[in-house]
Amino acid sequence: MTAASLQSNSISKLKYSLACALAIVSSVISYSSLAFTMLVMLWPYDAMNELGPRVIVFFIGICVFIFLGALISAGRNWVIKVYRSVAECSIAVPLIYILGLIFEQKNERSFNGLELSVLFIIFNSLILLFFKSKYLKVSVNVIKRLKRRQKKQMEYLKSFSHKNK
Repeated sequence: MTAASLQSNSISKLKYSLACALAIVSSVISYSSLAFTMLVMLWPYDAMNELGPRVIVFFIGICVFIFLGALISAGRNWVIKVYRSVAECSIAVPLIYILGLIFEQKNERSFNGLELSVLFIIFNSLILLFFKSKYLKVSVNVIKRLKRRQKKQMEYLKSFSHKNK
């Protein structure tokens, strides 16, 4: 291999790895907006002691999505489907909140949440477009292929070194 092809190969690896990293960050943002809408806006809390378990659930969810990010970096395509479904829920839940504001005449819910819900819908729609793009799936497949190739090369080198002893 020439130096130029090695450099080109490294740049393409970086490009695909960055796509997976962007997917991880996007999924955490999408989950955060979903969790915030569900835990704070749809079920408002009355006291600080009710907030504690919600925060724990929120951070456990973030840890789960970071773990799923490790799986997507390992080439697991099904994680994209999980990310996509969370982004879809992150669009649907604020819509439910908005419909609740429109059809209920109660003053329990804040209209400040309306602006936040619209922002969540727009932002998660962009994230959903990214999760539905072919580029992300191609990136995961390329990373999986590169890891498989690297594993075969390591096995070959091990077998070659054992033959020379």
